[in-house]
Amino acid sequence: MSQVRDIDVKVELPVHLVPGADGDVDREEELRRLWIVQQVRRGRIGVGRGAELARLDRVTFSRLLAEHGVPVFELDDEDLAAELSTLEHLGR
Repeated sequence: MSQVRDIDVKVELPVHLVPGADGDVDREEELRRLWIVQQVRRGRIGVGRGAELARLDRVTFSRLLAEHGVPVFELDDEDLAAELSTLEHLGR
């Protein structure tokens, strides 16, 4: 696996649109995590990798994804039907 490198990005935001801009919340970390959530939403990285990059355990990261409407599991119709069939079989 190749070595991961970081880049620094400067973002200017209007103070009146940023709750807690007085410094009580780590905005840099919040924006970093939101960027990671967006990468998962777009399918560029998986949930496990997202949790790792966000420096959160999988459960906490899954909750963060849920807060932003990002499904933790993506199943197409065929996969969903297979899962339901398995559950029905196990329930007998």
